[in-house]
Amino acid sequence: MKFNPNCQKPNTCEECTDRCIKDIAFLYGLPEEKQIDILRHSTHKTLRRGDFVFHEGDSVESIVIIKQGQVKLSTYEADGRENIIGIFADNDTIWEGVFSGERTYPYSAVCLTKTYCCYIRRVDVESAISDPKVALKVIHMLSNKLHDANERSRILSISEPVKRVAAFLIYREKRSDEPYITLRLDDIAGSVGLRAETVSRNVRKLVTDGLIEKVGRSGFRIPDFERLNSFVED
Repeated sequence: MKFNPNCQKPNTCEECTDRCIKDIAFLYGLPEEKQIDILRHSTHKTLRRGDFVFHEGDSVESIVIIKQGQVKLSTYEADGRENIIGIFADNDTIWEGVFSGERTYPYSAVCLTKTYCCYIRRVDVESAISDPKVALKVIHMLSNKLHDANERSRILSISEPVKRVAAFLIYREKRSDEPYITLRLDDIAGSVGLRAETVSRNVRKLVTDGLIEKVGRSGFRIPDFERLNSFVED
């Protein structure tokens, strides 16, 4: 059964989709009765562009599955400067805060597009991970998240702006199932720690050199992944 974005009722996972559990890798494979119980307590919400999924400091009450849309996780400096922690898209899951000691979000999540979310209760997840097999899957996913954080740190350590931008686009392409990357320049800038003007100038250079292609107003395609990767590593 496919996800129904028009479904607005609470507690609708059982009616709308059979994929919500599958989108949380460490819960997939639970006994059917346990999956049904988790889905029975879950909810769907439709959010508009600019709406917050949650704010920094909010209590972590749920795992959030992005069924459709794009959401960015950000922190803000005292001067208002935004630091983008990550950008999540279709079927990505925001779950790390569930396992943190403080049980509050260290960042805010705002919708970049109209977004449909599924919320799985934290208490149900905590009950599920008492199963040793589930706990091992959690450890595996946390290891993958650490690898991802290390990759983002590597990108930020690249001193040459044009190569940093190129490396970030490669990173985003690897994470996307779409035929091209859709991001505003401001969001790229916030992700790589550069000014929007600097990102714009270096995106133009990458386009001129044929390393990337523009698609519409805010889309990018990498025509030759190996060539762009060689440019970054040179």
